[in-house]
Amino acid sequence: MEKKKELENLLVSVSENDDYAFRVFYDLYYRSVFRFAYYFLRNREACGEVVSNVFVAVWKSRVALRRIENIDAYLYVVARNEANRYLKESRTRRRCLSFEEIPISLIDRNSPPHSEDAPDSRLIEAEVEELVRRLINDLPERCRTVFLLNRQEGLSSREIAEALSLSESTVRVQIKIAVDRIVAGIRTHYPDLKLVSLL
Repeated sequence: MEKKKELENLLVSVSENDDYAFRVFYDLYYRSVFRFAYYFLRNREACGEVVSNVFVAVWKSRVALRRIENIDAYLYVVARNEANRYLKESRTRRRCLSFEEIPISLIDRNSPPHSEDAPDSRLIEAEVEELVRRLINDLPERCRTVFLLNRQEGLSSREIAEALSLSESTVRVQIKIAVDRIVAGIRTHYPDLKLVSLL
């Protein structure tokens, strides 16, 4: 509750043209806005430009900040709009999604642990993780974005629905489609592999 009040006070200060408060706000939300923009752009350089545009847009509309109930959803919507604008202007549709921070564990941890004598097991695990990266990257854009927001960012269906202007049922369907496609793709290559329920 105290953190919520602190955030409300920060937004009020920003809305009143407080430069220092805006720098605090920027530092607080930069990483999450960058990650969200990355789901759309899949290019770090492009994200830097879009994130700058997001915070410029926020500063220009700062007077309205005190009336925003969910600042996270607001920033996601602004980031989505700026990313779409960037894509439209650049006509760049590169697919170079990075999964450096996505904690997706595929091997059944109830299986015997890998030992130094089992290089084949480690090789298979690395191959499966690479396959999952490709399968996620090949998902339709909206489906991929919804899946990553849910699995990496830990956003609920309601939060994703609000951020992407979708219904909650659509979000749940997109997550199910993503899971089904990823599991089917893994089973095609590794039919005997035991998967944890994380997907």
